[in-house]
Amino acid sequence: MRIIFLIGATLSVLLSTKFLSSAFIVSPSFSRRRITSAVFSTADVEEEADVISAREELMEITRDLNSRYGILPTDSKEKESFRDAVEKLENLAQPSSDTSLLVGDWTLLCSYSNNSAFPENKKIIDTSKIPLFIKGPIKDIQDTLNGSIKVEQRIKFGESSNSIDAIDHVIEYKPPNTLSSFLKNAPDIIKDLDINPLKVIDSKIVLKHTAEIEGLIPNIKTKLSLKSVVVNVAGESQILDPSGEDVLGINIPFSEYFGAGSFETTFLNKSMRVSRSKVGPVEQIRVFIKADDQAVASVVEEDEDDDELADDDDDDDDELADDSIVDADVVVESDDEETNDDDAPSDIEN
Repeated sequence: MRIIFLIGATLSVLLSTKFLSSAFIVSPSFSRRRITSAVFSTADVEEEADVISAREELMEITRDLNSRYGILPTDSKEKESFRDAVEKLENLAQPSSDTSLLVGDWTLLCSYSNNSAFPENKKIIDTSKIPLFIKGPIKDIQDTLNGSIKVEQRIKFGESSNSIDAIDHVIEYKPPNTLSSFLKNAPDIIKDLDINPLKVIDSKIVLKHTAEIEGLIPNIKTKLSLKSVVVNVAGESQILDPSGEDVLGINIPFSEYFGAGSFETTFLNKSMRVSRSKVGPVEQIRVFIKADDQAVASVVEEDEDDDELADDDDDDDDELADDSIVDADVVVESDDEETNDDDAPSDIEN
């Protein structure tokens, strides 16, 4: 009986030890699954961080080019930097197939074109290397036009078609009133010359297209056909409407054959879009920003400025309050001192 009891006790101890060890040792297959998933999750985080960094880099370059050249940069090296930043973002980001993000008003920030018919070492003359285009009247005219021209792409969703069915390209131009707006160093005699006799305050050329989503893979491909051109002008003269009025409209016949084109959206999120198109040998890259987000950003900046001003006012009020308290204390002390020195009886005692 003693031998049987010892054998049973030994087996129970071995079984309990095995059970306890199995509770703390992870099976090899489970461990591999956890490690694999952890690696993938880390890679996703790093890729997202890379995409954010590439997007911010492209936006910084684009805004800088827009502030100096408008929508059409002329410096060859900076154009190459812009193209490289676009390609970097395209290689890192996953293509979006959500066509609903396309709908809205998009402001064009920068447009790059490259003619593949010309070899890289035989490009057209770079105007940024010509002195007249760096300083002087031509530079002044270019800067004025850059600040006066705005290009938007309005992508519309048709309720009847239940898809994107129309795209408008809006070229807006606000002409200056005097010659000095174009030529900063114009002579005094002609610098105030009126170059806008009709007092036009805003003019828009609207290129209206029918649109259709042709495919989603690898990128969203949109086909569009020019159907009409509308010119809208607003002004302060007697013959113009201050709120704007259509003064010209042209319908394009057979636009599906002669005015057809397409573009691919290679990057897309709620506030930024990159598109590519090709017309003959000319390849084009365009970067857009959502017009609504631009307005919201300006409002946020104004709110922040107002908050800073409010904080400054509060600080000034606090300083004034502190000064008034100190002055009050001084006055009280001086009154007490005079009373103690003179020992004059009060009117009530008299």
